[in-house]
Amino acid sequence: MRDRAFRAGCAVLAVLFACGSHDPAPSPKRDAGAIPAGSAAPAELAARLLGEGSVDAFAWRKRDGQRAFRVAQIAEADGNWPGVIAACKTALAADPIHLDAAWLLAIGYAKTGALDRVLEPLALAVAGDFGKWAAASLEHPALGEFLATATGAAWRRRVAADRALYTAALARSVIVDAAGELFAYEPTAPRWYRLTHTNGRVLASFVSGHRIAYATRNNGRISVGAIDLDTGVSTHAVPMTRAGGPAAIVATPSGIWVGQGPIAKQLAFDGKVTTAKPDRPSGPVLMISAQGHARVARLPIAQVTGDWDDRGTASAVRITSTGRVVSVPSPGVIAGNTIAWSPDRSRIAFVAQLVDQCTPGAATVAAFTADVATGTIHELARDSRLAIAWANDRQLAIAGDRGVALVDGASSIPIAGATALAEPSFRARCEPETLIIDTAGSDDEEP
Repeated sequence: MRDRAFRAGCAVLAVLFACGSHDPAPSPKRDAGAIPAGSAAPAELAARLLGEGSVDAFAWRKRDGQRAFRVAQIAEADGNWPGVIAACKTALAADPIHLDAAWLLAIGYAKTGALDRVLEPLALAVAGDFGKWAAASLEHPALGEFLATATGAAWRRRVAADRALYTAALARSVIVDAAGELFAYEPTAPRWYRLTHTNGRVLASFVSGHRIAYATRNNGRISVGAIDLDTGVSTHAVPMTRAGGPAAIVATPSGIWVGQGPIAKQLAFDGKVTTAKPDRPSGPVLMISAQGHARVARLPIAQVTGDWDDRGTASAVRITSTGRVVSVPSPGVIAGNTIAWSPDRSRIAFVAQLVDQCTPGAATVAAFTADVATGTIHELARDSRLAIAWANDRQLAIAGDRGVALVDGASSIPIAGATALAEPSFRARCEPETLIIDTAGSDDEEP
């Protein structure tokens, strides 16, 4: 009853929006290559700044334009495209960066034959969330007639050029979690690029080379998604496992391998799922327990050896290229699964447990860097849990209880809005067995 009442009210609003709109009625179907009078396309379309300046910019569902956008969605379901246009324009008037409204407005213009009006909202949506809408803008059936115009051809070239810019930006970025979604954060700009669209349901994730695997959980069932940082292509989270059983996830060159007992599947970067061999591929693995606890196992680490115990910790490690031995003050131990090489291979970073007797909530772990040539260590942060990832040759991204910061030894710069890294967090082994898991996964519980 409530839904019907809402739809009825929205229908009235949609009619009012349509009555106040100055958009023309649907025009006769044009020849595929025709350009509307007075709108000759430029040879090339100007580049727009990709991504957004803050993570808050992506929270349009919580802002003033969302109510009008819901009206637009109902009009879309009813096939009322003039109503869609009017409601989307109202949404954008209230919130000029409501990217969902911009995308749907472009579709509405295409559906009503107003091809000369498609470009502006389409470019707004794609620039703001390139990963979601760039490919869709070249494939959506409603945009076929637009793409056949000279402007559409210029748009294809613009998307191709922007893809190169986008993937270059991803390569300069650190992957962070913000309220259950993964983003690439480019520190030098700074810019945010959204990578997942799960309504805040990312349970765990990890980065393996230029691949990211992430998992969501709903009704006990694990869904897995894949992100290819080389191309900027990502998939939706696809249901991959049954409820109640542990799962292992490995990133491979062709996609994401997911195993659960004797059953294994492969998720390709085009979203297709196929049956896979049950033998787990080599490489880092994200383990998710039947209870939803998660950890990442990365050992062995290239050019680093240690006398690892059954939890992947060691009192000292040896850098094989220089023979230097790295250790932390006793009784500290190095968490091998957190070791990461700097991009220029001059340093390693790692998290270490500092004590063997823990006080709940105390700062019992620390993040360190070690110079490969000398073995000298530098402590950068302490907390009750930590995750690390290199942002560049100089800065280390460190996530703890108070969020994420970029640290270089001389300064610590918070990343506003980031709550975790897409890397395993590590807690001291003497913490209680009952575990609170952060959305980026945890490295301290067996599945």
